[in-house]
Amino acid sequence: MNFEYFKNVKSIEELKRQYKTLAFKHHPDRGGKLEDMQRINAEYDELYKRVKNIHETADGKTYEKKDDTANNDIPDKFKDIINAIINFDCVIELCGSWLWVFKAYEYRQQLKNLGFFYCSNKKAWAWTDNPSNNKYHLSLEDIRRLHGSEIIKDDEEKTSKPKLQLRGV
Repeated sequence: MNFEYFKNVKSIEELKRQYKTLAFKHHPDRGGKLEDMQRINAEYDELYKRVKNIHETADGKTYEKKDDTANNDIPDKFKDIINAIINFDCVIELCGSWLWVFKAYEYRQQLKNLGFFYCSNKKAWAWTDNPSNNKYHLSLEDIRRLHGSEIIKDDEEKTSKPKLQLRGV
């Protein structure tokens, strides 16, 4: 398959970052074309099959993680989550495979229904496709440092185009 939208995807984290960016740019609810979004979704599904076990550290190194217990619906779940929150007037951040939503009090019921849970010490809603019993209780800054992060600030600008800001290591 020739990929028109996704470029140089080597890990699941890179795939999710690019999907989020493409969805914010091409989603029909944001002025894009339905046909473009359908092609993006088809490319995402194909690439997901290829890179679902390849992960990326914050410093850009990749490693393979074999996980036979992975849920086959995860690519659809991630797409559904992004499509559901794309028009929320809040801050959305991707750290590794976690989505964080800040300043989203008015959307709390929708976020709960989507499978997000509230982290009171971080004052944010969180969603992941791979929940675990995290006993380490890292701060958000530590999580960002370990996994890198990408933030879309949509609530302050109030523009039709989201501002994309990368947070690196």
